[in-house]
Amino acid sequence: MLPVRSPRRHALTLLAAVTAAVAGIALFPGGAAAEPRPTVQQVQRQVAELRHEAEQATERYNHTRVQMDEVRRTLGQATKRLDRAKADVTGLQTVMGRMAAASYKSGGMDMAMQLLLADDPEAFLQQATALDQLSRQQAVDLRKITAARQELAQERLQVDQQREQLAALQTSLKTEKDSIEARIADAESLLGTLKAAERARLETARLEAAADARAQRVNAPRASRAARTGSSTPTTRTSGSTYTGSASGRAAIAVRTAYAQLGDPYRWGGTGPDSFDCSGLTAFAWRAAGVSLPHSSSAQYSSGRHVSRSELSPGDLVFFYSPISHVGIYIGGGRMIDAPYPGLSVHITSISSMPYSGAVRP
Repeated sequence: MLPVRSPRRHALTLLAAVTAAVAGIALFPGGAAAEPRPTVQQVQRQVAELRHEAEQATERYNHTRVQMDEVRRTLGQATKRLDRAKADVTGLQTVMGRMAAASYKSGGMDMAMQLLLADDPEAFLQQATALDQLSRQQAVDLRKITAARQELAQERLQVDQQREQLAALQTSLKTEKDSIEARIADAESLLGTLKAAERARLETARLEAAADARAQRVNAPRASRAARTGSSTPTTRTSGSTYTGSASGRAAIAVRTAYAQLGDPYRWGGTGPDSFDCSGLTAFAWRAAGVSLPHSSSAQYSSGRHVSRSELSPGDLVFFYSPISHVGIYIGGGRMIDAPYPGLSVHITSISSMPYSGAVRP
């Protein structure tokens, strides 16, 4: 006779069976617990994040290149000093050789050779009561030789240090380059997960954004007048692309140059004239005005007088994020022109669209 189960025990057994069945379903691909495919909006957001990470890596890459240029300049100067020090030591060694020969012929103590072989030539000279045995000119020559040897050693050390720093920066540069390319590849791969119709929608939105940037270039005069009056009314299409805002002098040249780049594509490391990254655009605009800026947003932050947000005027550089990884050129009315990130063209946008860090007047 089969044992009789209580209703409570039967319910527990049934619950365990259902739980196991649900767990089993989750183990099989395509089961009821499969992770849902991300929406177009989620993919857009993730792609934007990856592109921003690529821009951050781009600015680190740019900053490393600026550092490398400075190290190369310092290394060149140190190498020239090293060559001069070598020439000085070579010349003075000739003097030392004559002193050694004279000492040998006279049968006296070879002071020159002792100095040459001494572990600490300066200490040797200081403690040498034998200096009394040398002529005044010999003492002067020996001290010159000692100083030249010490300078040569210092210059060699500095050249070695600069070469090591350059090698480290080259490694860092490759790391950032790999990071940029990986982020961009990840973004493209993520876009590739969308269906053809969804990709077409995003591409249409991108083209519309580029067309809007080109329209902003055409609408420059009216946009400038709106900035001066504080109007936020959308502009309409008009002819001409000359900046007529409140900027003057070099700032006006820089702003007009930035306006002329509206619609140009973003390209990491781009310095113009047809494609840019953020710091490449601002450097290009100000270079047209005769001002040289480093190709790095963080380095540009140290390239002029800092101004408060309330003091902003057209032409000022405006910076974003912490640490700083983005820069644009202010055009008035709370707006700027910038090269945003891979996939977007140079455009006009609000300075409140990103976390604001500060501003500099070149």
